[in-house]
Amino acid sequence: MSDTPGVSLLMPVYNRAHLLEEVFESLAATTTYPEVEVLAVDDGSTDGSIEIVQRWVASGRLPGLRHLENSGKGAIDALNTALHAASGEYCVQIDSDVTVETPHWIEHMLELMQIDDSVGIVTPKVVFDSGRLHTCGVNVIGPAGWHERPSHPAEQLGRRVWLNRHGERIPEGEGGEGERRVAEVDSGMGACMMYRRDDAIAAGGYDTAYSPVWFDDVDLCIGIRRLGRKAFYLPDVRVIHHFFGRKPPEGRFARWHPRRLAQAVLRRTVGRLPLRAKGAVERRFPIDLEMNFTPAQCRLLRHHHAYWREKWGWDARNPDMSEIERRWGDTEIWWSRDPERRAAGEEIVRRYEARREQPRREQPLVRD
Repeated sequence: MSDTPGVSLLMPVYNRAHLLEEVFESLAATTTYPEVEVLAVDDGSTDGSIEIVQRWVASGRLPGLRHLENSGKGAIDALNTALHAASGEYCVQIDSDVTVETPHWIEHMLELMQIDDSVGIVTPKVVFDSGRLHTCGVNVIGPAGWHERPSHPAEQLGRRVWLNRHGERIPEGEGGEGERRVAEVDSGMGACMMYRRDDAIAAGGYDTAYSPVWFDDVDLCIGIRRLGRKAFYLPDVRVIHHFFGRKPPEGRFARWHPRRLAQAVLRRTVGRLPLRAKGAVERRFPIDLEMNFTPAQCRLLRHHHAYWREKWGWDARNPDMSEIERRWGDTEIWWSRDPERRAAGEEIVRRYEARREQPRREQPLVRD
């Protein structure tokens, strides 16, 4: 292995003109790693995103930036285009609405990746632009079902309908040990995560059955875990997900759009029902009473949940733990039930933290 293995950043782009300048500025300011390429895959933007990417390519301010064009089939297809075009030994999936806030961030992620061959995924702290924690890695396998740490599901366990319905998001800095410490986790999150390109190819790449959106990042991580790799959360790297400010203003009369009016009425009526009552309605009908998703998106999510069950053998929201044990109990997918696998992950954390205490100049980049 080279002392400076190539790293490819995979960035699907679709109508991000309102954010791309900020995203590229953050990468230019924080990316110091010498062997890096940025594959910006435009998927049919109509808002000037292409011109912004091309302008940055011509400027040379972000070395290794390449502009690729895709067929307009969605972010998952764009990610596969970037994955197969990548020249780096390591890849980082990074969304086009994410800014990187940590200098030398690639070096930090590689340092953990290369400590042991079993490390397959490294994911950073992801903070919403609201100042609250989005995710410090993802919990997938356990009685509570899939949820983003350190938050917890708001719905009744065993009766969950949606993956995104958490209790109140925790402000950054108040997430306790789950935010501050390096930890083994079930999965990374596609907003920003690093893995070996060969592992992603061996796992089948990003599964297009989840197109056009959602589930593909965690699905890939579970696929990499099936190869015998581990996933770790790294608080040393911080990124901001510009989720709440991700769309440009829609005009002075946007509030009077019929859909907006319908949402306002629903929020003030059935939207005030207790969670248990909402869940009963939502399990019966393809509707989200919290107004996070349109009816079409609800139908898409139900398809994804059904496909996840077919592929992996458990419901991501309300898992049958005995079935997971039967299928995956002797693999890295359910590492947390195995004392030896847990101990191996804790040893990797210990080695990384011991290394982190050394002066940076004394630390070789390659693994032990």
